[in-house]
Amino acid sequence: MKTRRFFYFGKYAFFGIAGLIAFTFVVMWLWNWLVPELFSGPEVTYWQTLGLLLLSKILFSGVGRGSHSHHPCNGDDYAGKFRDKWRKKFEEKMNGKFAEKMNGRFEGKEDEKEDEKDKAH
Repeated sequence: MKTRRFFYFGKYAFFGIAGLIAFTFVVMWLWNWLVPELFSGPEVTYWQTLGLLLLSKILFSGVGRGSHSHHPCNGDDYAGKFRDKWRKKFEEKMNGKFAEKMNGRFEGKEDEKEDEKDKAH
């Protein structure tokens, strides 16, 4: 059972490392092809390219898996606060007229009005 688990996770580790090596070579090849001609910059080695990739990962996305969750736009609560803030501003501008008309639509009052109309007929 343990050998099966080792091979199961081992193949993901193998392909992950192979993908990282291949991606580093592709970036190195592109850098050495474009940067010296376009910007008269230096050519880089494999290890320099890997270091540049690691540095850009740290600078642009942070360290670790949970670094994106601290951004204020990722929380569901943020969207609700934003929506409420603008709804309140809109209602203040409309002097409450819009809220009075829309409350019936969202709270099910229209259904009650239709039921009353059906009963009257």
